[in-house]
Amino acid sequence: MADERVEEQIETSEGVIPGGEDVAGTRRRSSSGTDKPIVAAIDFGTTYSGYAFTFRSEYEKSAGAREIFSNRWSSNVGALLSAKAPTTALFDPEMTFHSFGYEAEEKYADLIQEKQQKEWHCFRRFKMKLHDRLILRRELEITDEAGRLFPAKKVFAESIRYLRNEVVATIEKRNPMKNKDMIHWVLTIPAIWTEPAKQFMREAATEAGIPTADLQIALEPEAAAVYCRSLPEGTLVDSQDREVTDAFRPGGSYMIVDLGGGTVDTTVHEVAEDGRLMEVRQASGGPWGGTSVDDTFYDFIVNKFGSEFIEQFKRTRASDWMVLSMEFETKKRQLKYESERQIGIKIPNRLIAESNLPVGSLTSYDKLRVENEDFKQFFHPSTEDIISHVRTVLAEVDGVNVILLVGGYSQSDYVTNLMKIAFPDERIVIPLQAEAAVMHGAVLFGFEPRSVSVRICRHTYGISCRKVFIEGVHPPEYRKVVDGTARCLHMFSSIAMRGERVLLSDIRENKFTSSHQDEARRFKQIGFPVYASTATCPTYTTEDNCTLLGMIIVHPPENGWPPVVNYRVETFFGRTEFQVKVVNDVNGSELKSKFDFLS
Repeated sequence: MADERVEEQIETSEGVIPGGEDVAGTRRRSSSGTDKPIVAAIDFGTTYSGYAFTFRSEYEKSAGAREIFSNRWSSNVGALLSAKAPTTALFDPEMTFHSFGYEAEEKYADLIQEKQQKEWHCFRRFKMKLHDRLILRRELEITDEAGRLFPAKKVFAESIRYLRNEVVATIEKRNPMKNKDMIHWVLTIPAIWTEPAKQFMREAATEAGIPTADLQIALEPEAAAVYCRSLPEGTLVDSQDREVTDAFRPGGSYMIVDLGGGTVDTTVHEVAEDGRLMEVRQASGGPWGGTSVDDTFYDFIVNKFGSEFIEQFKRTRASDWMVLSMEFETKKRQLKYESERQIGIKIPNRLIAESNLPVGSLTSYDKLRVENEDFKQFFHPSTEDIISHVRTVLAEVDGVNVILLVGGYSQSDYVTNLMKIAFPDERIVIPLQAEAAVMHGAVLFGFEPRSVSVRICRHTYGISCRKVFIEGVHPPEYRKVVDGTARCLHMFSSIAMRGERVLLSDIRENKFTSSHQDEARRFKQIGFPVYASTATCPTYTTEDNCTLLGMIIVHPPENGWPPVVNYRVETFFGRTEFQVKVVNDVNGSELKSKFDFLS
């Protein structure tokens, strides 16, 4: 059959040459993995971040004997001891990185007490700036605590650099390394994040000193699943006191609900005959994490003391506000579903002295009395959204054996009991160390990156192209004559469809042709605008459901393009990140190319 390569042309921006028609699509196997002796994972969270690592010699042990190492973080102003530190970054007046975590929190509080904070820059919970953004740019700016704009990439990169350096220093203490290239790095990302957000995090990690070739992205609920199935038999027990083993056997199915600080991610897996995991419903979720409880508590405090007073107190008494925040965090974690007692929240003396709080509001001279039901109401906005979403997912899939709750928010007895009551017929499991499940699972994922063999496309992806114009079918305003032929602009040429099952090994091949007869075109880049759509089968890239993600750019060879170039674009959608390769379709040589979703 004739190769009708000229019937479709790729639209592009100025300065690059469009490609041609997609004429064929095939699939073949690909491979991945690491031969490094150490895998280290950085779990970069909205509220808390941490790291874990292990050695290949440990990984090769049985699950019960294997050890994964992580740090224990603590604050000088509170009794909390956890596997993670606050995702707080502090920069000095010269915009140089100073500290991260509890050290940053405490230093900034001291600066405020000494009234020296004016030129310093403190950033908290900035990860959410990347949430749910199909359009994202490298130049993204975020605000510090004083509302001043600052390059987001620098804040992310320096925070990751700090955690990277902590990992290296900790490993060096245990087992001095010959060189830093012995580590394979894994960075966790919410499964509901967009491709631009993933690229932003990869570039930030590279800027932080992690070689991109040694970096792997892990989706948080997938990492948690790998952790849960690695636990020794008898470790996982469901809400009906039955051991959970069938969910991880071939044919078994389970839902992961990753209850994080900022977001809640859900995904459903089925176990294939070879033991690998297959996603059966696209990852989904929303901003319903533990920070929403903090937000409702803040509203409660404002109602008690007044908005203007609290805002000023936060600015001028930062160390006291930190103590109050940590006190609430402790009470939040300690809340039991069965509890009916009043909650006493220890209030800083300065807050009492400087406010007009009625004495009757206190249980003692320094404790704020909160009725039990009022305290539980702090949780309800988020738990109602979580339960509603889980109910929707369960209605769309069949045969879920177990619901696994992981993440820091799953440590709440109140939250997990609400889930058990909402789903009395479901087997609900909270694994040991649920707070660290993603972090530890990411380490294991680094050794077994092919553990998830099938994923579901969250969007429809395609390329903007020109097709032969058909009168009465295509909009007249999209008509354009190109080389003597009338063509329709802005046509959406699909590569992968929303809801489609994509194998880890899938390589989508689209063949194109471009002409470079004119000498001026011999050294121009070839560009493909890539779009994402929430619709299954969009027709035009101008539809409201379509968003321009970025460009696939193909660079010309040193001596320029030949008069006619036949090439194929290979795209990978079954992995944790979008990847692309462009190959000369005549001689099989790889052309220099890249994709850019941040420009």
